[in-house]
Amino acid sequence: MRIDSLTLALRPRQPYEAMDLGLRLLQAHWRRVYIALLVAVLPAVAIAQGVDLIFPGNTWLWPLIVWWLKPFYDRALLLVLSRAVFGQSVTAAEVWRALPGFFKTGLVRALTWGRFDLARAFALPVWQLEGLTGKARRNRIALLGKGGRTHAVWLTVVCLHLEYVVVFSLLALTYLLIPAELAPSWRELLQLTPGAGWLVYFNRFTYLAAVALIEPLYIASGFTLYLSRRTDLEGWDIELAFRMLAGRLAREAPTAAA
Repeated sequence: MRIDSLTLALRPRQPYEAMDLGLRLLQAHWRRVYIALLVAVLPAVAIAQGVDLIFPGNTWLWPLIVWWLKPFYDRALLLVLSRAVFGQSVTAAEVWRALPGFFKTGLVRALTWGRFDLARAFALPVWQLEGLTGKARRNRIALLGKGGRTHAVWLTVVCLHLEYVVVFSLLALTYLLIPAELAPSWRELLQLTPGAGWLVYFNRFTYLAAVALIEPLYIASGFTLYLSRRTDLEGWDIELAFRMLAGRLAREAPTAAA
């Protein structure tokens, strides 16, 4: 890794500060991040729609599938963010071509027995970027996790609750804006009882909006927490300081010799 090409300032950070840096990273590159998310979410929505056609009436299946496939489009988000920290950009076409390659980054595991890993945003860079396998990968994740897993778990818990906050806020706002004589009941709005057909699609939209808002933040914060742990373990800030010092001395040497 060329740490001298990193666009982030390398210095020791507390875990919560490191995760806050993820928000800054997302703010700086949100356009490319959301393009990548759109590219990756489209196949997930197509699968959910196909299942909905096969099993009509089971409205809970659609959001479940979109939720379950998060590890798939998380990898598209990390692809963009991991390039962005080195000042590189990724086009929508490049993201699309990269989608099949995600199966080489532990995607099958992430969609099965690893789906409930509460620190998945923190471990994802090891799976996707470091190219390790087997015992070496497990040891690497365990080493990084000694100073970061607990915070990564809390990141997951907080982001999960934020998703629900967004969903219920959008539902509440909609309920308040609809005229009283036309407004559905809360049970209909939450689809606890059969209601108007448009409610099904509206609820799907609110969940997609919540995922689109929170998931990039979740992956960005997990990624910057990972970078912070590597900085601590490998002394990236010290190495970069020595490289800058060596470069300055190299530039000053000809002047001194003259």
